[in-house]
Amino acid sequence: MSGAARITARVEAQGKINLFLRVLSREPSGYHQLETLFQRIALADSVSVSTTGSTRSLDCSGADVGPVEQNLAWRAAVAFADAAGGPKNFRIEIRKRIPVGGGLGGGSADAAAVLRALNGLAEKPLADSALAAIAFSLGADIPYLLSAHALALGAGRGEKLFPFEPLAARQVILSVPPFGVSSADAFGWFAEQKAARHSGTRATLPAGRKLEWRTIAALAANDLEGVVTAHHPAIGALRDSLKQRGAIIAQMSGSGSSVFGVFESSVKGLKSELETSTVETVAAVQFVN
Repeated sequence: MSGAARITARVEAQGKINLFLRVLSREPSGYHQLETLFQRIALADSVSVSTTGSTRSLDCSGADVGPVEQNLAWRAAVAFADAAGGPKNFRIEIRKRIPVGGGLGGGSADAAAVLRALNGLAEKPLADSALAAIAFSLGADIPYLLSAHALALGAGRGEKLFPFEPLAARQVILSVPPFGVSSADAFGWFAEQKAARHSGTRATLPAGRKLEWRTIAALAANDLEGVVTAHHPAIGALRDSLKQRGAIIAQMSGSGSSVFGVFESSVKGLKSELETSTVETVAAVQFVN
């Protein structure tokens, strides 16, 4: 690397919510086909990546994310280095703000941020298709969070992306209970109960690239919510609380445990009102358009 080349990159790793999540057929591999509408939110982890030093390291503050070797950001860096032939060493620093195990894509966002950072630092960056392939090999949410799309339909396992124009800005309240839910558990419960493939009648996405809030409200549902709520009734209570306070959409994000409410009017005062002993975090955020 030449002396003029950058050696450090800093990226804000934005989270996501699923405005709807439809679970379709199960593949022989055990994975489920999905249809989901991803929306990026302003809540973000801060990720710094450096290619200096003589070792590989990961420092993560703000949450317990488990063993380094299992961390998605670490795995993303190793996968990139293997595919690109470098860097040999790297240093990753993450300041966690997105709750772990909350269905908000925190780990996936960190992995996507690391891939973008390393590709930006590389003398010979990988093609977008190669970077997307690495992302999908690590997790189905990562291709979306790697992309620049604010709003996109995810098909397949979520990796096939069909972007839409950004929605009009809305306020979002996130309610996060003091426990996480693993995706493996959520989909396992869904399969065990042989749950219905989708939750009733859905509106059909219109042709073109523009969606309206009335269409989103008609689509809004999460096929995993019923089985997850059966194991964790607190999630249903949080959803109902947001609906009672006027949310036009209130549901679990992803496989849980976070619940979000989308509001058309100001959410001032709701944050403190919703903070109870059954809620670990309440955050008011906006969409990223």
